[in-house]
Amino acid sequence: MVGMVGLFRRSSTWSTWLRQHRAAQTHSKDCVQWIPLPRHRYHAGPKGSPPNEAQSSPFRTISAISVATLAGLGYAVHQYSNSTPLALENWASVNADNPGPGVKRTNHVSRTLDIDQADAILRWAEESDAIGDGSGILRTDSVRVPSNYPCEDEYFYRCVGYERDASTYANLSWMMWGVFDGHVGVETARALRGWLAAYIISEFNEASAGLPADSLFLSDAPSSVVDQAIKNAFLRLDRDIIDTGTDAVVGRRHLGDAIAELDACYAGSCALVSIYDRESQLLRVACVGDSRAVLGRRSPAGEWQATALSVDQTGFNRDEAVRIREEHPDEPDAVKDGRVLGLAVTRAFGDAFWKWSREVQEEAQNRFFGRRPLDGSLTPPYLTAEPVVTTTKIRPENGDFVIMASDGLWDNLSSAQAVDLVGQWLKTHDATRVPKRLVYDRDATRTDGEQERKEPDEKISYTSRSQSSPAHFVVKDSNAATHLVRNALGGGDEDMLCGVLTSQCPPLSRRIRDDITVLVIFFGHSKKDASTLQHW
Repeated sequence: MVGMVGLFRRSSTWSTWLRQHRAAQTHSKDCVQWIPLPRHRYHAGPKGSPPNEAQSSPFRTISAISVATLAGLGYAVHQYSNSTPLALENWASVNADNPGPGVKRTNHVSRTLDIDQADAILRWAEESDAIGDGSGILRTDSVRVPSNYPCEDEYFYRCVGYERDASTYANLSWMMWGVFDGHVGVETARALRGWLAAYIISEFNEASAGLPADSLFLSDAPSSVVDQAIKNAFLRLDRDIIDTGTDAVVGRRHLGDAIAELDACYAGSCALVSIYDRESQLLRVACVGDSRAVLGRRSPAGEWQATALSVDQTGFNRDEAVRIREEHPDEPDAVKDGRVLGLAVTRAFGDAFWKWSREVQEEAQNRFFGRRPLDGSLTPPYLTAEPVVTTTKIRPENGDFVIMASDGLWDNLSSAQAVDLVGQWLKTHDATRVPKRLVYDRDATRTDGEQERKEPDEKISYTSRSQSSPAHFVVKDSNAATHLVRNALGGGDEDMLCGVLTSQCPPLSRRIRDDITVLVIFFGHSKKDASTLQHW
């Protein structure tokens, strides 16, 4: 197998990192010099504002170590991981004596956003990155709009090649994208962002042992072998997360050590990973949970058609409900009202209280601040992190694109609407060109004077009104992912758009919208050489 012998050390796992945290932090300083790491953006607020909380997060070190481990063994890995934006609640904070230009002085804590401020929130974390000519991938657009604080969504995309030359992608072999929708905290999603790619590559390395020396695993191995390797990686990482937490609960631990080992167990996360092989032009999508991937493809008649590449794994999915009931035949209420003992998804990483025995649950509650034992838990585990894997032949020459998003987008848009919106965006934007990166400053975007607005209808119910409407779909963003989020939250209906973004902190923000993360991947062949990444 070309370039993959000795690629990944088995001992370099998530649990090992936790036990060697101090040494890892020291080692990671050398890694940063060679591998482009996540850009940790600072708050664009007044001078002296605190840095992004992710800047000091241990999971930043996880990303450094996992990527450096791969790179140090002769495999070129280039990554982009999202930064975790500082909470935007300050956008809605008002000094009563000096509320700012265009803001009506009131005794309220929050202020109404104008459209320029809403634009800045939508575009705060957007990115557009181009991949080299010949890869079959034009660019990836991404954005994340938080509702929770900190945002519980994470994502990455990484290019994998066979040379250690960081300046070229002439030997790009394949690329991987991931969207991780966390719940009950961000810790599990961060663990996946930092480690899942490394686990997948490790399994590819082991599964390729029987192939000829000059073969390419994704192109030459049987499809069933590749799919099983992906499943093994997902299951092994989840097992490491859960086993590490179990050891902390039943063993001797200082409180700080125990919490560090348990936080990814107490929280949970969905995972959506796409892997594209340049040689075979096959895209594999592995799904755990209710994030969704959708293919946009132009029909012979020139119309964009949506094809689901994953299926939402919730209690409302009949196949999933049947599977769980068959695994727990004497528990008819294991799935009830579309939920698994209260949880919306049927597959997830972490969520140890759906996987631990009652004895371990009680010990976690008694010793380390765990939640109370799960009502109705008789024969755990009730959740699995085994993904459903699909394979699709991509047609770069046809201009295919793929949308990957957390369920916050799909709460407001159907798959067909999302594909149609990207199709509309392509009529006025060139996916072969990467727009200039702009910095959005909250002070610079305030509008002087109050906005002219229509009188509201006193009878209107915003709670029951759909946030997205085809009548209000607009195209005004250079980033296709931001374009989708805008139209999911109101589009050209500025009253709705500004309103749903006004609340920046839970619990109210969570009743209005979920965290939203979107990646739009454009396939094709550029007209000119663009063999280096832009904006990395």
